Amino acid sequence: MLCKWADTEQIERLDHGTVRAFLYWGREERAWEARTFRNHLQYLRSFFAWCIKQRILKSNPTDGIEKPKLPQRLPRCLSRQDMQIILNRARWYPWRYKFEGVRNETILYLLVYTGLRLQEMLDLEIPDVNLANCEILVRQGKGQKDRIVPIHPRLSPILKFYLNERKKLHSVGKFFFTGAQSDHPMRGKDVRTICKKLSRDTRIHFTPHMLRHTCGRLLVEADVDVFKIKEILGHSSIATTMTYLSVSTENLKRAISDVRLL
Repeated sequence: MLCKWADTEQIERLDHGTVRAFLYWGREERAWEARTFRNHLQYLRSFFAWCIKQRILKSNPTDGIEKPKLPQRLPRCLSRQDMQIILNRARWYPWRYKFEGVRNETILYLLVYTGLRLQEMLDLEIPDVNLANCEILVRQGKGQKDRIVPIHPRLSPILKFYLNERKKLHSVGKFFFTGAQSDHPMRGKDVRTICKKLSRDTRIHFTPHMLRHTCGRLLVEADVDVFKIKEILGHSSIATTMTYLSVSTENLKRAISDVRLL
């Protein structure tokens, strides 16, 4: 696309000014959004970096071109009512096997009650879920950091029931969540399929990551300290956690109801 725009097939002619002009042409004339601009810039930057390694170029013409800031979007969450509908339907959905139904329901409860990322949940091993101490050890989460996530009192019996059902199958797999008929660990694709089935059945669209956002919103509405929420969710910056304050309007409603304006 860049070569066609610049009307050249000689890579040496694609200098800094040409690349910059191409990117800003895309933004002004083609109405690229900030994310599209950033993606094209990254593709070109990676390609030209390869050219330098191959000694085709001496410098990267994308150096010094700044990425536009992405618009701040609020995380997509489910309401308390929608979440209840999904959990109720998960219990009565016609899953193929009893264990599959128990496992799938447990997955949904764990995601919304802990706020774990999908891969963090899939990486859990049996010893990582400590029901005696009511805590879950997340090993090497995002940013390669370990953290401890507390187990909510309502989640604890659900996890216990799941483990009892799993023992009946004589499962010896090391991962906490396994296949319905094997000890193989579950994949992200498997969990997303569960969400899609329930989304179609309830007509409430949701993804595994939306359950994490829902957890953050519910914690804010429960007046949990924002710094504690940061630790539970494993955010590297408090600014990320603060976005849940914007999502939740319950706290604002309670605050304004106690204020005498006139």
